Amino acid sequence: MRGLKSLLLTSVVALLIGGRHGWCPAGDIQSTTAWIPQNAVATLVLKNPTSLIEQWEKSPLRQTVESNPGFRAALANPGLKQADALVGLVEVHTKKDRWTLLKQLLGGGLFVAALPRGEVLVIAEAQDGQLLRDVHEFLLGLAKLDAENKGQPDRVKSADYRGVTAWTFGGDEIHAIVENRLILTNKPDLMKQIIDRIQDSRGGGLRDNPKFAAAAKATADHNLVLYLDLETLRALPNVAKGLEQGRQPLPILLLAGTVTALQKAPWLAVGLSIDGNRVKGTLQTGEVAEWPSTLSFAVTSPEDGVLPPIHVPGTVLTASFYRNLRDFYAQKNELFPERTSGLIFFENMMGIFFTGRNFTEEVLAELEPYVRVVVAAQRYAPEVGTPAVQLPAVAVVFRMKNPEKFQPVVEEGFQKALGLINFVRGQDAKPGMILDRPVYKGVKYTLAYFNPDPEGDKEHADIRFNFSPVLACRDRDLILSTAEPLAKDILDALAAQEAAVQSVQKAVTTQLEVLGTQIVRLLELNKEALIAQNMAEKGHSREKAEQELSQLLTVLKLLNELRVTESFRDRSNRWDFQLELTRP
Repeated sequence: MRGLKSLLLTSVVALLIGGRHGWCPAGDIQSTTAWIPQNAVATLVLKNPTSLIEQWEKSPLRQTVESNPGFRAALANPGLKQADALVGLVEVHTKKDRWTLLKQLLGGGLFVAALPRGEVLVIAEAQDGQLLRDVHEFLLGLAKLDAENKGQPDRVKSADYRGVTAWTFGGDEIHAIVENRLILTNKPDLMKQIIDRIQDSRGGGLRDNPKFAAAAKATADHNLVLYLDLETLRALPNVAKGLEQGRQPLPILLLAGTVTALQKAPWLAVGLSIDGNRVKGTLQTGEVAEWPSTLSFAVTSPEDGVLPPIHVPGTVLTASFYRNLRDFYAQKNELFPERTSGLIFFENMMGIFFTGRNFTEEVLAELEPYVRVVVAAQRYAPEVGTPAVQLPAVAVVFRMKNPEKFQPVVEEGFQKALGLINFVRGQDAKPGMILDRPVYKGVKYTLAYFNPDPEGDKEHADIRFNFSPVLACRDRDLILSTAEPLAKDILDALAAQEAAVQSVQKAVTTQLEVLGTQIVRLLELNKEALIAQNMAEKGHSREKAEQELSQLLTVLKLLNELRVTESFRDRSNRWDFQLELTRP
Protein backbone atom coordinates (compact mmCIF):
# COMPACT_ATOMS: atom_id res chain seq x y z
CA MET A 1 0.00 0.00 0.00
CA ARG A 2 3.01 2.32 -0.24
CA GLY A 3 1.62 4.13 -3.28
CA LEU A 4 -1.77 4.66 -1.68
CA LYS A 5 -0.20 5.93 1.53
CA SER A 6 2.01 8.33 -0.42
CA LEU A 7 -0.94 9.94 -2.17
CA LEU A 8 -2.90 10.18 1.05
CA LEU A 9 0.13 11.62 2.80
CA THR A 10 0.46 14.30 0.14
CA SER A 11 -3.11 15.41 0.77
CA VAL A 12 -2.67 15.44 4.53
CA VAL A 13 0.54 17.46 4.36
CA ALA A 14 -1.09 19.93 2.03
CA LEU A 15 -3.87 20.35 4.57
CA LEU A 16 -1.50 20.94 7.46
CA ILE A 17 1.23 23.15 6.00
CA GLY A 18 0.40 26.82 5.58
CA GLY A 19 -2.60 28.07 3.65
CA ARG A 20 -5.10 30.83 4.31
CA HIS A 21 -7.93 30.41 1.80
CA GLY A 22 -11.39 28.88 2.09
CA TRP A 23 -12.89 26.02 0.13
CA CYS A 24 -15.83 25.78 -2.22
CA PRO A 25 -19.24 24.29 -1.36
CA ALA A 26 -19.61 20.56 -0.95
CA GLY A 27 -20.57 18.39 -3.89
CA ASP A 28 -23.21 15.73 -4.30
CA ILE A 29 -22.75 13.53 -1.24
CA GLN A 30 -25.56 11.16 -2.17
CA SER A 31 -24.22 10.27 -5.61
CA THR A 32 -20.71 9.67 -4.29
CA THR A 33 -21.84 7.36 -1.48
CA ALA A 34 -23.75 5.40 -4.15
CA TRP A 35 -20.36 4.41 -5.60
CA ILE A 36 -19.11 2.97 -2.29
CA PRO A 37 -19.94 -0.74 -1.79
CA GLN A 38 -22.76 -1.35 0.65
CA ASN A 39 -20.69 -3.72 2.79
CA ALA A 40 -18.19 -1.04 3.88
CA VAL A 41 -17.44 -1.64 7.57
CA ALA A 42 -16.02 1.82 8.23
CA THR A 43 -16.60 5.00 6.26
CA LEU A 44 -15.24 8.49 6.89
CA VAL A 45 -17.09 11.33 5.14
CA LEU A 46 -15.96 14.95 5.01
CA LYS A 47 -19.18 16.54 3.81
CA ASN A 48 -18.36 20.23 3.73
CA PRO A 49 -14.66 21.03 3.42
CA THR A 50 -15.39 24.74 3.00
CA SER A 51 -16.84 25.17 6.46
CA LEU A 52 -14.32 22.91 8.16
CA ILE A 53 -11.24 24.60 6.69
CA GLU A 54 -12.56 28.07 7.44
CA GLN A 55 -13.20 27.12 11.05
CA TRP A 56 -9.79 25.45 11.29
CA GLU A 57 -8.17 28.65 10.02
CA LYS A 58 -9.80 30.60 12.86
CA SER A 59 -9.29 27.93 15.49
CA PRO A 60 -6.82 28.67 18.31
CA LEU A 61 -5.76 25.06 18.05
CA ARG A 62 -4.18 25.52 14.60
CA GLN A 63 -1.62 28.13 15.62
CA THR A 64 -0.64 26.17 18.71
CA VAL A 65 -0.26 22.93 16.77
CA GLU A 66 1.83 24.57 14.05
CA SER A 67 4.14 26.17 16.64
CA ASN A 68 4.50 23.00 18.71
CA PRO A 69 8.10 21.66 18.63
CA GLY A 70 6.86 18.10 18.27
CA PHE A 71 4.76 19.01 15.25
CA ARG A 72 7.62 20.91 13.63
CA ALA A 73 9.89 17.94 14.25
CA ALA A 74 7.34 15.66 12.58
CA LEU A 75 7.34 17.89 9.50
CA ALA A 76 11.10 17.39 9.30
CA ASN A 77 10.44 13.72 8.50
CA PRO A 78 11.98 12.94 5.07
CA GLY A 79 8.71 11.56 3.73
CA LEU A 80 6.75 14.65 4.73
CA LYS A 81 9.44 16.96 3.39
CA GLN A 82 9.34 15.10 0.07
CA ALA A 83 5.55 15.39 -0.02
CA ASP A 84 5.76 19.11 0.71
CA ALA A 85 8.28 19.55 -2.10
CA LEU A 86 5.93 17.70 -4.45
CA VAL A 87 3.08 20.03 -3.52
CA GLY A 88 5.40 22.96 -4.21
CA LEU A 89 6.09 21.68 -7.73
CA VAL A 90 2.35 21.38 -8.38
CA GLU A 91 1.91 24.97 -7.18
CA VAL A 92 4.51 26.18 -9.67
CA HIS A 93 3.03 24.14 -12.51
CA THR A 94 -0.56 25.29 -11.99
CA LYS A 95 0.32 28.81 -10.82
CA LYS A 96 -2.00 28.29 -7.88
CA ASP A 97 -1.21 28.20 -4.17
CA ARG A 98 -1.85 24.96 -2.31
CA TRP A 99 -5.06 26.09 -0.63
CA THR A 100 -6.54 27.19 -3.92
CA LEU A 101 -5.56 23.81 -5.34
CA LEU A 102 -7.22 21.98 -2.48
CA LYS A 103 -10.29 24.15 -2.81
CA GLN A 104 -10.66 23.13 -6.43
CA LEU A 105 -9.44 19.52 -6.12
CA LEU A 106 -11.22 18.45 -2.92
CA GLY A 107 -13.99 21.02 -2.70
CA GLY A 108 -16.77 18.49 -3.22
CA GLY A 109 -15.83 16.31 -0.27
CA LEU A 110 -13.62 13.41 0.74
CA PHE A 111 -14.72 9.81 1.32
CA VAL A 112 -12.62 7.00 2.83
CA ALA A 113 -14.06 3.49 3.21
CA ALA A 114 -12.66 0.23 4.57
CA LEU A 115 -14.16 -3.06 3.38
CA PRO A 116 -14.15 -6.49 5.06
CA ARG A 117 -11.29 -8.10 3.09
CA GLY A 118 -8.68 -5.42 3.68
CA GLU A 119 -9.86 -3.27 0.77
CA VAL A 120 -9.56 0.51 1.07
CA LEU A 121 -11.37 3.03 -1.09
CA VAL A 122 -10.78 6.79 -1.28
CA ILE A 123 -12.91 9.14 -3.38
CA ALA A 124 -12.00 12.82 -3.66
CA GLU A 125 -14.54 15.02 -5.39
CA ALA A 126 -13.08 18.01 -7.24
CA GLN A 127 -14.79 21.29 -7.98
CA ASP A 128 -12.67 21.68 -11.12
CA GLY A 129 -12.47 18.41 -13.04
CA GLN A 130 -10.13 19.82 -15.68
CA LEU A 131 -7.65 20.95 -13.02
CA LEU A 132 -7.78 17.45 -11.52
CA ARG A 133 -6.82 15.90 -14.86
CA ASP A 134 -4.10 18.50 -15.43
CA VAL A 135 -2.49 17.85 -12.03
CA HIS A 136 -2.73 14.11 -12.64
CA GLU A 137 -0.91 14.40 -15.98
CA PHE A 138 1.78 16.50 -14.32
CA LEU A 139 2.31 13.90 -11.57
CA LEU A 140 2.49 11.12 -14.16
CA GLY A 141 5.19 13.06 -15.96
CA LEU A 142 7.16 13.58 -12.74
CA ALA A 143 7.01 9.85 -11.95
CA LYS A 144 8.24 8.93 -15.44
CA LEU A 145 11.04 11.52 -15.23
CA ASP A 146 12.10 10.30 -11.79
CA ALA A 147 12.39 6.71 -13.02
CA GLU A 148 14.34 7.84 -16.10
CA ASN A 149 16.79 9.90 -14.03
CA LYS A 150 17.41 6.93 -11.74
CA GLY A 151 17.83 4.51 -14.63
CA GLN A 152 14.86 2.48 -13.44
CA PRO A 153 11.92 1.01 -15.38
CA ASP A 154 8.87 3.22 -15.71
CA ARG A 155 6.69 2.60 -12.63
CA VAL A 156 3.64 4.17 -14.22
CA LYS A 157 1.24 1.60 -15.66
CA SER A 158 -2.26 1.98 -17.07
CA ALA A 159 -5.11 -0.18 -18.32
CA ASP A 160 -8.55 0.50 -19.76
CA TYR A 161 -11.72 -1.03 -18.40
CA ARG A 162 -15.11 -0.18 -19.92
CA GLY A 163 -13.84 3.12 -21.24
CA VAL A 164 -12.17 4.19 -18.00
CA THR A 165 -8.38 4.35 -17.71
CA ALA A 166 -6.93 3.17 -14.41
CA TRP A 167 -3.37 4.10 -13.44
CA THR A 168 -0.80 3.03 -10.89
CA PHE A 169 2.42 4.60 -9.66
CA GLY A 170 3.59 1.19 -8.49
CA GLY A 171 2.89 -1.02 -5.53
CA ASP A 172 -0.73 -1.86 -4.80
CA GLU A 173 -2.14 1.59 -5.52
CA ILE A 174 -4.68 1.94 -8.36
CA HIS A 175 -6.48 5.15 -9.25
CA ALA A 176 -8.80 6.50 -11.91
CA ILE A 177 -10.55 9.76 -12.72
CA VAL A 178 -14.28 9.56 -13.42
CA GLU A 179 -16.10 12.81 -14.10
CA ASN A 180 -14.75 15.17 -11.43
CA ARG A 181 -13.81 12.46 -8.93
CA LEU A 182 -10.49 10.82 -8.16
CA ILE A 183 -10.99 7.17 -7.17
CA LEU A 184 -8.15 5.53 -5.26
CA THR A 185 -7.99 1.93 -4.06
CA ASN A 186 -5.59 -0.86 -3.21
CA LYS A 187 -7.34 -3.71 -5.08
CA PRO A 188 -7.84 -4.00 -8.87
CA ASP A 189 -11.07 -5.99 -8.42
CA LEU A 190 -12.52 -3.24 -6.25
CA MET A 191 -11.69 -0.65 -8.92
CA LYS A 192 -13.54 -2.78 -11.50
CA GLN A 193 -16.49 -3.10 -9.15
CA ILE A 194 -16.67 0.68 -8.73
CA ILE A 195 -16.46 1.27 -12.49
CA ASP A 196 -19.20 -1.33 -13.09
CA ARG A 197 -21.39 0.40 -10.53
CA ILE A 198 -20.87 3.78 -12.21
CA GLN A 199 -21.32 2.58 -15.80
CA ASP A 200 -24.39 0.49 -15.03
CA SER A 201 -25.94 3.08 -12.69
CA ARG A 202 -26.39 0.29 -10.20
CA GLY A 203 -28.15 0.68 -6.89
CA GLY A 204 -27.13 -1.20 -3.80
CA GLY A 205 -24.30 1.13 -2.84
CA LEU A 206 -23.65 2.48 0.64
CA ARG A 207 -26.24 5.18 0.00
CA ASP A 208 -28.93 2.49 -0.09
CA ASN A 209 -27.74 0.79 3.09
CA PRO A 210 -30.44 1.49 5.74
CA LYS A 211 -27.85 1.41 8.52
CA PHE A 212 -25.73 4.07 6.82
CA ALA A 213 -28.84 6.14 6.07
CA ALA A 214 -29.84 6.10 9.74
CA ALA A 215 -26.30 7.00 10.82
CA ALA A 216 -26.16 9.87 8.32
CA LYS A 217 -29.46 11.22 9.66
CA ALA A 218 -28.21 11.07 13.25
CA THR A 219 -25.12 13.12 12.36
CA ALA A 220 -26.66 15.41 9.74
CA ASP A 221 -25.55 18.56 11.59
CA HIS A 222 -21.86 17.64 11.46
CA ASN A 223 -19.27 18.10 8.71
CA LEU A 224 -17.05 15.13 9.56
CA VAL A 225 -18.76 11.77 10.05
CA LEU A 226 -17.40 8.31 10.85
CA TYR A 227 -19.77 5.38 10.26
CA LEU A 228 -19.09 1.88 11.62
CA ASP A 229 -21.05 -1.25 10.73
CA LEU A 230 -21.02 -2.87 14.17
CA GLU A 231 -22.72 -6.08 13.03
CA THR A 232 -19.87 -6.80 10.62
CA LEU A 233 -17.14 -5.63 12.99
CA ARG A 234 -18.39 -7.83 15.82
CA ALA A 235 -17.90 -10.86 13.57
CA LEU A 236 -14.14 -10.19 13.59
CA PRO A 237 -12.44 -12.35 16.28
CA ASN A 238 -10.23 -9.61 17.72
CA VAL A 239 -13.14 -7.17 18.04
CA ALA A 240 -15.37 -9.74 19.74
CA LYS A 241 -12.59 -10.61 22.17
CA GLY A 242 -11.97 -6.94 22.96
CA LEU A 243 -15.65 -6.35 23.76
CA GLU A 244 -15.66 -9.28 26.17
CA GLN A 245 -12.53 -8.00 27.91
CA GLY A 246 -14.28 -4.67 28.46
CA ARG A 247 -16.74 -6.25 30.90
CA GLN A 248 -15.10 -5.00 34.08
CA PRO A 249 -17.09 -3.51 37.00
CA LEU A 250 -16.02 0.13 36.69
CA PRO A 251 -16.38 0.44 32.87
CA ILE A 252 -19.77 -1.28 33.06
CA LEU A 253 -20.94 1.00 35.88
CA LEU A 254 -19.84 4.19 34.11
CA LEU A 255 -20.39 3.21 30.46
CA ALA A 256 -23.05 0.53 30.69
CA GLY A 257 -25.17 1.81 27.82
CA THR A 258 -22.26 2.25 25.45
CA VAL A 259 -20.67 -1.12 26.26
CA THR A 260 -24.02 -2.85 25.73
CA ALA A 261 -24.73 -0.89 22.55
CA LEU A 262 -21.38 -1.93 21.09
CA GLN A 263 -22.43 -5.53 21.65
CA LYS A 264 -26.02 -5.18 20.41
CA ALA A 265 -26.47 -2.14 18.13
CA PRO A 266 -26.32 -2.49 14.32
CA TRP A 267 -24.23 0.64 13.75
CA LEU A 268 -22.32 3.48 15.37
CA ALA A 269 -21.78 6.99 14.04
CA VAL A 270 -19.51 9.79 15.24
CA GLY A 271 -20.01 13.33 13.97
CA LEU A 272 -17.75 16.36 14.49
CA SER A 273 -18.02 20.02 13.60
CA ILE A 274 -16.21 23.23 14.54
CA ASP A 275 -18.05 26.40 15.49
CA GLY A 276 -15.64 29.20 16.31
CA ASN A 277 -13.65 28.11 19.34
CA ARG A 278 -16.01 25.20 20.01
CA VAL A 279 -15.74 21.63 18.77
CA LYS A 280 -19.11 19.88 18.87
CA GLY A 281 -19.65 16.18 18.49
CA THR A 282 -22.16 13.36 18.64
CA LEU A 283 -21.69 9.63 19.14
CA GLN A 284 -24.82 7.60 18.52
CA THR A 285 -25.58 3.93 18.10
CA GLY A 286 -28.37 2.34 16.12
CA GLU A 287 -31.56 1.14 17.74
CA VAL A 288 -31.33 -1.96 19.90
CA ALA A 289 -34.44 -4.11 19.55
CA GLU A 290 -34.39 -5.07 23.23
CA TRP A 291 -31.96 -3.82 25.84
CA PRO A 292 -30.89 -6.59 28.25
CA SER A 293 -32.55 -6.54 31.67
CA THR A 294 -29.12 -6.26 33.29
CA LEU A 295 -28.89 -2.70 31.95
CA SER A 296 -31.87 -1.54 34.02
CA PHE A 297 -29.58 0.11 36.58
CA ALA A 298 -28.42 2.68 34.01
CA VAL A 299 -31.58 3.32 31.95
CA THR A 300 -33.97 6.00 33.14
CA SER A 301 -37.63 6.44 32.32
CA PRO A 302 -38.50 9.30 29.93
CA GLU A 303 -39.61 11.43 32.89
CA ASP A 304 -36.56 10.77 35.07
CA GLY A 305 -32.89 11.65 34.68
CA VAL A 306 -29.84 13.10 36.40
CA LEU A 307 -29.74 15.81 39.04
CA PRO A 308 -27.86 19.03 38.18
CA PRO A 309 -24.05 18.73 38.54
CA ILE A 310 -22.51 20.39 41.60
CA HIS A 311 -20.18 23.35 41.03
CA VAL A 312 -17.73 24.51 43.69
CA PRO A 313 -14.69 26.83 43.69
CA GLY A 314 -11.74 25.20 41.94
CA THR A 315 -13.83 22.53 40.19
CA VAL A 316 -11.73 20.22 38.01
CA LEU A 317 -14.51 17.77 37.18
CA THR A 318 -18.17 17.55 38.08
CA ALA A 319 -20.41 14.72 37.01
CA SER A 320 -23.95 13.54 37.59
CA PHE A 321 -25.10 9.97 36.95
CA TYR A 322 -28.36 8.08 36.95
CA ARG A 323 -27.28 4.73 38.40
CA ASN A 324 -29.42 2.37 40.46
CA LEU A 325 -26.62 0.89 42.55
CA ARG A 326 -28.93 -1.67 44.14
CA ASP A 327 -29.88 -3.12 40.74
CA PHE A 328 -26.26 -2.99 39.57
CA TYR A 329 -24.97 -4.98 42.52
CA ALA A 330 -27.93 -7.39 42.53
CA GLN A 331 -27.05 -8.38 38.95
CA LYS A 332 -23.30 -8.73 39.51
CA ASN A 333 -23.34 -12.48 38.79
CA GLU A 334 -24.95 -11.91 35.38
CA LEU A 335 -22.80 -8.89 34.59
CA PHE A 336 -19.54 -10.46 35.79
CA PRO A 337 -19.75 -14.27 35.65
CA GLU A 338 -16.08 -14.58 36.57
CA ARG A 339 -15.80 -13.32 40.14
CA THR A 340 -12.54 -11.44 40.57
CA SER A 341 -10.42 -11.26 43.71
CA GLY A 342 -11.16 -7.54 43.88
CA LEU A 343 -14.92 -8.16 44.00
CA ILE A 344 -14.54 -10.82 46.69
CA PHE A 345 -12.38 -8.47 48.80
CA PHE A 346 -14.94 -5.68 48.38
CA GLU A 347 -17.78 -7.92 49.57
CA ASN A 348 -15.78 -8.97 52.62
CA MET A 349 -15.02 -5.37 53.58
CA MET A 350 -18.64 -4.29 53.17
CA GLY A 351 -19.70 -7.12 55.46
CA ILE A 352 -17.37 -5.76 58.14
CA PHE A 353 -18.24 -2.09 57.72
CA PHE A 354 -22.02 -2.64 57.70
CA THR A 355 -22.13 -5.27 60.47
CA GLY A 356 -23.24 -8.16 58.32
CA ARG A 357 -26.18 -6.33 56.76
CA ASN A 358 -27.24 -7.47 53.31
CA PHE A 359 -25.26 -5.04 51.16
CA THR A 360 -27.78 -5.21 48.32
CA GLU A 361 -31.11 -4.94 50.15
CA GLU A 362 -30.15 -3.13 53.37
CA VAL A 363 -27.48 -0.73 52.16
CA LEU A 364 -27.60 0.03 48.43
CA ALA A 365 -31.40 -0.24 48.36
CA GLU A 366 -31.49 2.79 50.67
CA LEU A 367 -30.03 5.02 47.94
CA GLU A 368 -31.88 6.81 45.16
CA PRO A 369 -30.42 6.34 41.63
CA TYR A 370 -28.80 9.78 41.69
CA VAL A 371 -25.01 9.89 42.07
CA ARG A 372 -22.91 13.03 41.76
CA VAL A 373 -19.12 13.30 41.74
CA VAL A 374 -16.98 16.39 42.28
CA VAL A 375 -13.21 16.73 41.85
CA ALA A 376 -11.72 20.07 42.91
CA ALA A 377 -8.41 21.75 43.66
CA GLN A 378 -7.57 21.83 47.35
CA ARG A 379 -7.23 24.62 49.87
CA TYR A 380 -4.87 24.02 52.79
CA ALA A 381 -4.96 25.49 56.28
CA PRO A 382 -1.87 27.60 57.15
CA GLU A 383 -1.21 25.57 60.31
CA VAL A 384 -1.08 22.37 58.23
CA GLY A 385 0.99 23.69 55.34
CA THR A 386 1.02 22.84 51.64
CA PRO A 387 1.93 19.27 50.64
CA ALA A 388 4.87 18.82 48.28
CA VAL A 389 2.51 16.83 46.05
CA GLN A 390 -0.92 18.47 45.83
CA LEU A 391 -3.73 16.05 45.05
CA PRO A 392 -7.25 17.17 44.10
CA ALA A 393 -10.06 16.48 46.53
CA VAL A 394 -12.78 14.04 45.47
CA ALA A 395 -16.34 13.77 46.74
CA VAL A 396 -19.32 11.56 45.96
CA VAL A 397 -22.85 12.73 46.76
CA PHE A 398 -25.63 10.17 47.11
CA ARG A 399 -29.33 10.75 47.79
CA MET A 400 -30.92 8.71 50.59
CA LYS A 401 -34.47 7.37 50.59
CA ASN A 402 -34.83 7.28 54.40
CA PRO A 403 -32.22 9.60 55.97
CA GLU A 404 -33.25 9.01 59.58
CA LYS A 405 -32.95 5.24 59.14
CA PHE A 406 -29.86 5.08 56.93
CA GLN A 407 -27.66 7.88 58.32
CA PRO A 408 -26.67 5.96 61.51
CA VAL A 409 -25.88 2.89 59.40
CA VAL A 410 -23.52 4.70 57.05
CA GLU A 411 -22.02 6.65 59.97
CA GLU A 412 -21.08 3.39 61.66
CA GLY A 413 -19.56 2.03 58.46
CA PHE A 414 -17.58 5.24 57.88
CA GLN A 415 -16.06 5.18 61.37
CA LYS A 416 -15.16 1.50 61.03
CA ALA A 417 -13.34 2.25 57.77
CA LEU A 418 -11.40 5.07 59.43
CA GLY A 419 -10.53 2.78 62.33
CA LEU A 420 -9.18 0.16 59.92
CA ILE A 421 -7.06 2.81 58.17
CA ASN A 422 -5.63 3.98 61.50
CA PHE A 423 -4.89 0.38 62.51
CA VAL A 424 -2.96 -0.32 59.30
CA ARG A 425 -1.05 2.98 59.55
CA GLY A 426 -0.21 2.20 63.16
CA GLN A 427 1.31 -1.13 62.14
CA ASP A 428 3.60 0.82 59.81
CA ALA A 429 4.46 3.33 62.56
CA LYS A 430 2.70 6.15 60.69
CA PRO A 431 0.55 8.89 62.24
CA GLY A 432 -3.16 8.15 62.48
CA MET A 433 -6.22 10.34 62.02
CA ILE A 434 -8.24 11.98 64.78
CA LEU A 435 -12.05 11.92 64.63
CA ASP A 436 -14.16 14.98 65.33
CA ARG A 437 -17.80 16.07 64.97
CA PRO A 438 -17.79 19.76 63.99
CA VAL A 439 -20.77 21.79 62.76
CA TYR A 440 -20.98 23.85 59.56
CA LYS A 441 -24.02 26.05 58.94
CA GLY A 442 -26.24 23.83 61.03
CA VAL A 443 -24.93 20.53 59.61
CA LYS A 444 -23.06 18.27 62.02
CA TYR A 445 -20.59 16.03 60.21
CA THR A 446 -17.88 13.48 60.93
CA LEU A 447 -14.30 14.57 60.22
CA ALA A 448 -11.01 12.68 60.34
CA TYR A 449 -7.80 14.68 60.18
CA PHE A 450 -4.07 14.44 60.77
CA ASN A 451 -2.52 16.61 63.46
CA PRO A 452 -0.17 19.23 61.97
CA ASP A 453 3.53 18.42 62.22
CA PRO A 454 5.03 21.23 64.36
CA GLU A 455 8.52 20.52 63.05
CA GLY A 456 7.56 19.84 59.43
CA ASP A 457 8.24 21.98 56.38
CA LYS A 458 5.03 23.97 55.84
CA GLU A 459 5.86 24.55 52.17
CA HIS A 460 6.60 20.89 51.45
CA ALA A 461 4.33 19.02 53.83
CA ASP A 462 3.74 15.28 53.75
CA ILE A 463 1.30 13.90 51.19
CA ARG A 464 -1.04 12.73 53.99
CA PHE A 465 -2.19 16.31 54.53
CA ASN A 466 -4.14 16.07 51.26
CA PHE A 467 -6.65 13.98 53.20
CA SER A 468 -9.22 14.99 55.81
CA PRO A 469 -12.12 12.59 55.11
CA VAL A 470 -15.66 13.78 55.81
CA LEU A 471 -19.08 12.18 56.04
CA ALA A 472 -21.87 14.76 56.00
CA CYS A 473 -25.64 14.46 55.62
CA ARG A 474 -27.82 17.38 54.60
CA ASP A 475 -31.49 16.45 54.39
CA ARG A 476 -31.50 13.51 51.92
CA ASP A 477 -28.02 14.17 50.49
CA LEU A 478 -25.13 12.02 51.72
CA ILE A 479 -21.64 13.45 51.13
CA LEU A 480 -18.41 11.43 51.23
CA SER A 481 -15.39 13.66 50.67
CA THR A 482 -11.64 13.14 50.86
CA ALA A 483 -11.16 16.69 52.22
CA GLU A 484 -13.09 18.96 54.61
CA PRO A 485 -12.98 22.17 52.51
CA LEU A 486 -14.61 20.39 49.55
CA ALA A 487 -17.34 18.97 51.81
CA LYS A 488 -18.15 22.48 53.05
CA ASP A 489 -18.25 23.83 49.49
CA ILE A 490 -20.65 21.07 48.49
CA LEU A 491 -22.92 21.85 51.44
CA ASP A 492 -23.05 25.46 50.22
CA ALA A 493 -23.73 24.35 46.64
CA LEU A 494 -26.54 22.02 47.71
CA ALA A 495 -28.18 24.82 49.66
CA ALA A 496 -28.00 27.06 46.58
CA GLN A 497 -29.49 24.34 44.36
CA GLU A 498 -32.31 23.79 46.82
CA ALA A 499 -33.11 27.50 46.80
CA ALA A 500 -33.17 27.47 42.98
CA VAL A 501 -35.56 24.48 42.96
CA GLN A 502 -33.68 22.66 40.19
CA SER A 503 -35.24 19.47 38.79
CA VAL A 504 -33.84 16.40 37.03
CA GLN A 505 -32.78 16.54 33.38
CA LYS A 506 -35.13 14.11 31.69
CA ALA A 507 -33.83 11.05 29.78
CA VAL A 508 -30.22 12.01 30.57
CA THR A 509 -28.19 9.29 32.30
CA THR A 510 -24.76 10.95 32.45
CA GLN A 511 -23.63 14.56 32.52
CA LEU A 512 -19.98 15.51 32.81
CA GLU A 513 -18.04 18.78 32.86
CA VAL A 514 -14.24 19.09 32.89
CA LEU A 515 -12.38 22.38 33.31
CA GLY A 516 -9.03 22.34 31.54
CA THR A 517 -7.75 25.47 33.28
CA GLN A 518 -7.87 23.71 36.65
CA ILE A 519 -6.09 20.64 35.28
CA VAL A 520 -3.28 22.86 34.01
CA ARG A 521 -3.09 24.60 37.38
CA LEU A 522 -2.75 21.27 39.22
CA LEU A 523 -0.03 20.07 36.87
CA GLU A 524 1.89 23.32 37.26
CA LEU A 525 1.65 23.10 41.05
CA ASN A 526 3.11 19.58 40.87
CA LYS A 527 5.68 20.39 38.19
CA GLU A 528 8.74 19.26 40.14
CA ALA A 529 7.12 15.98 41.17
CA LEU A 530 6.05 15.25 37.58
CA ILE A 531 9.54 15.98 36.24
CA ALA A 532 11.09 13.67 38.82
CA GLN A 533 8.57 10.94 37.96
CA ASN A 534 9.33 11.29 34.24
CA MET A 535 13.06 11.02 34.86
CA ALA A 536 12.64 7.95 37.08
CA GLU A 537 10.17 6.05 34.88
CA LYS A 538 11.52 6.92 31.43
CA GLY A 539 15.18 7.52 32.21
CA HIS A 540 15.04 10.98 30.64
CA SER A 541 17.33 13.86 31.44
CA ARG A 542 15.79 16.77 33.32
CA GLU A 543 15.82 18.83 30.12
CA LYS A 544 13.93 16.13 28.20
CA ALA A 545 11.44 15.65 31.04
CA GLU A 546 10.79 19.40 31.23
CA GLN A 547 10.28 19.51 27.46
CA GLU A 548 7.68 16.71 27.55
CA LEU A 549 5.79 18.37 30.40
CA SER A 550 5.90 21.73 28.63
CA GLN A 551 4.42 20.20 25.46
CA LEU A 552 1.66 18.56 27.48
CA LEU A 553 0.81 21.83 29.23
CA THR A 554 0.78 23.68 25.90
CA VAL A 555 -1.89 21.33 24.56
CA LEU A 556 -3.93 21.28 27.78
CA LYS A 557 -4.00 25.07 27.94
CA LEU A 558 -6.09 24.98 24.77
CA LEU A 559 -8.80 22.93 26.45
CA ASN A 560 -10.94 25.38 28.34
CA GLU A 561 -14.01 23.29 29.11
CA LEU A 562 -15.50 19.95 28.07
CA ARG A 563 -19.20 19.13 28.47
CA VAL A 564 -20.50 15.60 27.87
CA THR A 565 -24.06 14.26 28.03
CA GLU A 566 -25.33 10.69 27.62
CA SER A 567 -28.96 9.87 26.94
CA PHE A 568 -31.18 6.97 25.89
CA ARG A 569 -33.86 7.79 23.33
CA ASP A 570 -35.72 5.66 20.80
CA ARG A 571 -33.84 2.53 21.91
CA SER A 572 -30.46 4.06 21.05
CA ASN A 573 -27.51 5.31 23.09
CA ARG A 574 -26.30 8.84 22.37
CA TRP A 575 -23.41 10.97 23.61
CA ASP A 576 -23.20 14.69 22.86
CA PHE A 577 -20.10 16.66 23.71
CA GLN A 578 -18.85 20.19 23.35
CA LEU A 579 -15.22 21.18 23.75
CA GLU A 580 -14.54 24.87 24.26
CA LEU A 581 -11.03 25.89 23.24
CA THR A 582 -9.07 28.75 24.76
CA ARG A 583 -8.27 31.54 22.36
CA PRO A 584 -4.57 32.54 22.28
